[in-house]
Amino acid sequence: MRAAVISAGTNSCRLLIVRNDDGQLRIEHHDIRGTRLGQGTDVTGTLNADAMQRTVDAIEHFARLGKGAGKLFVIGTSALRDAANASQFIARVRDITGVELHILTGEEEARASFDGARWALEQAGRDFHEPLTVVDIGGGSTEIATRERVASLPIGAVRLTERFVKSDPPKAEELGACRTAVRLVLDGFPIDRSGTLTFVGGTADTAARMLYAYDMTGLTRVAELDLADLEDLLALVSSLPVEQRKRLHALPESRVDIFPTGLVIIDEIVRCANADSFLVSESDLLIGYVREHLRV
Repeated sequence: MRAAVISAGTNSCRLLIVRNDDGQLRIEHHDIRGTRLGQGTDVTGTLNADAMQRTVDAIEHFARLGKGAGKLFVIGTSALRDAANASQFIARVRDITGVELHILTGEEEARASFDGARWALEQAGRDFHEPLTVVDIGGGSTEIATRERVASLPIGAVRLTERFVKSDPPKAEELGACRTAVRLVLDGFPIDRSGTLTFVGGTADTAARMLYAYDMTGLTRVAELDLADLEDLLALVSSLPVEQRKRLHALPESRVDIFPTGLVIIDEIVRCANADSFLVSESDLLIGYVREHLRV
């Protein structure tokens, strides 16, 4: 059986097509478009008309690519959880795909990300220590999960950038305000320092590509990053205006304005865990979601 899942995230819209061969999951296609569905949602509480159109166009394209799959799933995350007009977007997606978009709760998103990352670690033969903690940094929220507990925190890269960063390049006090916001919400979810810390999501993937030229295109790819290198990268990107950041290798244009804030979130969480290094998994909630619904 082949299955396709489309995710309408706060910053990116993604497609994953897989094949289930007697319980073995095979990745056939993975694609991403930066559509910024959550543009302005933190302030207005609604989805911007242009942002909806960009995302609907991406979903329509992805639905055509996944047309031959036996099952098609469409899911949404933080921006759709927050938006008062999410029903309008869901109706447009239904008209295009014939599928009812399912808005994941924060807990569902965290559990799916945990399962996707754990699957990648096992597929890659990567040793890790329990308790495994998986952190999914998105545009509107950050999910943290272990086997026993999950949390969805309102500290996404788009949300914090729009809320605190008004200068280009960002001022030290603006990034400091982002750090304070992250620390305040982390107080409610202490991280077990004895286990393995693994990040998923576009910020972490991009950092792995930029720092070590990791090829993160395969969903079983796992990278290991040093905190000191991450901090050097943060210092570099936060010193450059957006137009100069665009010239940096492996930094997608759709992420260039929110990348410093995303790195701040990673940096603060790694510090909270008192870790010198951490893992990055390309496999995340899409794999976890499709595994759950195909029961593989």
